[in-house]
Amino acid sequence: MICKKILLTGLYLFLVGQLPLYAQQPADSFNVKSYGALGDGQTLDTKSFVSTIAACVKAGGGTVYVPNGKFVIGTVQLFSNIHLLLSPGAVLVASPDNNNFLQQKDFGFSGSGASDKLGLLFADHAENVSITGFGAIDGNSQAFMYQDSVQANGDDLSHTRQGKAYLDAPKGNREAPVMWKGDNSRRPGTQIIFHACKKVTVSEITIRNANDWSMDIKESDDVKVLGITIDNDQRVPNSDGVDMYDSKNVIIADCDIRAGDDCIADIGSSNITVTNCNLASRSCGIRIGYNVFNDNDSGNLLFNNIRISGANRGVGIFQRRKGNMTNMLFSNIIIDSRLYPGQWWGHGEPIHISALPGMGYKEVGTISNVRFTNIIAKGEEGIVLIGSKESTLTDITFENVQLTISRGAFTDINAGNFDLRPTNDAKTNLFKHDIPAVYASKVDDLTIKDFKVSWDSSLPGYFTNVLFCEHFNHMVIDGLTAPGGPNAATGEAVVSLHDGSDVSIANLELRPKEGTPAGASKRLLLFKENVTGLVQK
Repeated sequence: MICKKILLTGLYLFLVGQLPLYAQQPADSFNVKSYGALGDGQTLDTKSFVSTIAACVKAGGGTVYVPNGKFVIGTVQLFSNIHLLLSPGAVLVASPDNNNFLQQKDFGFSGSGASDKLGLLFADHAENVSITGFGAIDGNSQAFMYQDSVQANGDDLSHTRQGKAYLDAPKGNREAPVMWKGDNSRRPGTQIIFHACKKVTVSEITIRNANDWSMDIKESDDVKVLGITIDNDQRVPNSDGVDMYDSKNVIIADCDIRAGDDCIADIGSSNITVTNCNLASRSCGIRIGYNVFNDNDSGNLLFNNIRISGANRGVGIFQRRKGNMTNMLFSNIIIDSRLYPGQWWGHGEPIHISALPGMGYKEVGTISNVRFTNIIAKGEEGIVLIGSKESTLTDITFENVQLTISRGAFTDINAGNFDLRPTNDAKTNLFKHDIPAVYASKVDDLTIKDFKVSWDSSLPGYFTNVLFCEHFNHMVIDGLTAPGGPNAATGEAVVSLHDGSDVSIANLELRPKEGTPAGASKRLLLFKENVTGLVQK
């Protein structure tokens, strides 16, 4: 019996010794409870956190330890050589009083999120700073949002296929963006901001219920975001996952992100790697661009082994002012995109690339050298590639792509439109348009190789061509297997080319399968108008 107890005791001590270090307070760390934090879910603990961090800074840096408990805080600043360690069961909760959150401008920057304020944690010009552990950071979004009130659609709907009836569906309110309480700019801001920082690590933590962006990596270098979970109320507008503005050398890996806006956004940032992530969004799973704050370049972006589900857009690449975007590789990605009600931007496109003048701008930078390989995509509208007279899309490649166009709950009330918001012209913001599987306009050097398309048989007639391409130069199609839209008019060709030059076509399989509507079998397989230099093998 004594031997059995000794064995059990030894086993217990061994197992305890194997617990992650995150479950134990490191020696020589600074415990926030030692500086007065209560963690009772009611008392405002901001001052205690500030005091703990100040003591750690005075000692030359170290670990600030947050034990199990619910700590209500306003804005807390991190500094160089500070490691904020959240133990399992530790939760930092945003104070319900927005007066407890500081202003971004008071620290020399702005533009992080929709609010003018800071959120819970930020670091400014800091180096070697980290936030790790198995605790959580909770934005308390329910305190700042009306849960039963949705945003009114303020866009000009006169150019849509449905006109005033666009999105007129009360049942859709369950998925529409909710309204914030009071002035949008005064709600607590981005949960975590790193501004002008170097050597940053965020790992394992959970961020949830953000009422603005979850994390902003702003003007920073050498950043790793590893194994985190972001779990936001997807009805909350602007509740992005991880945003990168004007940063470089960032790695995001092994993350699960569920956001009410873009899951991962790159604006003016370069040398970015995103891999092994699950993304669920009411906007873009991955967004590159918009350039709403500056004209910086962006490029050398790698996205690999990613699942995007339930997104209003799978991948969106947007150029709306100066600044060039180049060298983007997307590989081994599964995309499931769909239409949503409300003011969410996007239209169920698995992939969207566009370059047009944004609101108030005349000049537009370039988008070039973009590769999509090994993609399985399903969407409720097609792939959209749109350049402009100011900026032609250049060197876009699709290889080994399987695309399925499906019917969804909102197909009848808001499909059959393109969404290019924001642009200078209301006519090109949100407007009626037929839906090919792939639409390309003002594109040079487009390659489509080993590309398969299938359609839901009940789609409306405005789902038309497999490929509609106009105003292009140098296009290669090698291995396109697809019939046209199942209920498109007989006059709609499966592949329709207009106003282009230098085309090479090989290995087309465009005839419909047995059982498709009779009109489909009578369609012209290839139509060309004002096209020169076409070689068909």
